[in-house]
Amino acid sequence: MTREDFRANLYQTYISSGMQDPVLIQEYIKIAEEFVFDSKQHTSLQQIELIERLKA
Repeated sequence: MTREDFRANLYQTYISSGMQDPVLIQEYIKIAEEFVFDSKQHTSLQQIELIERLKA
């Protein structure tokens, strides 16, 4: 599966689950893509930073 396929499938999944905030969807896709393809972990500090960015 390519990154593009992964993004498209994940986007469709989020939309079909009722999620409607495009910024939040893109952030979640970015986190998932880094985890799956780049073996990066999402830390609690990064979660706090994400929440603060989305509040603004």
